[in-house]
Amino acid sequence: MTSIRPTGLSPHLFVLGTERAVEFYREAFGAVEVFRNTLPNGVILFVELQVGAGRLLVSEETPELGALAPPTVGGSPVMILLEVDDPDAVARSAIDAGAEVLMPVQEMFWGERYGVLRDPFGHRWSVTTAREQLTPDEIVRNTGY
Repeated sequence: MTSIRPTGLSPHLFVLGTERAVEFYREAFGAVEVFRNTLPNGVILFVELQVGAGRLLVSEETPELGALAPPTVGGSPVMILLEVDDPDAVARSAIDAGAEVLMPVQEMFWGERYGVLRDPFGHRWSVTTAREQLTPDEIVRNTGY
């Protein structure tokens, strides 16, 4: 019998400049390279990175496969959520490495410290940590509605 329960979920990002992207994710988020799949002609098929407890795959844009980077399609409809112990420190590292602040890290009404960045390759990242466990009623009360 086969289980439909996933054993993991890893975003696969397509970029313009795989080597630069791997270096950015290393500097910004402390990513560690786990595996690199390089074709005989030297083209990087993908790089697997570990970011905290999660995995991230990074590949060069390949238009003939429909694998397009955000600049090619005019942005990204996806935001990657990165839960960390210190979102302020992670945001500073990412900004120092070249990320753009879309929303500064701040206390949010749902009980987390949260901010949004765009990496130099067009991918959006929210950095967050849970501060307190709020009930749905408490969250609604905090919104002021």
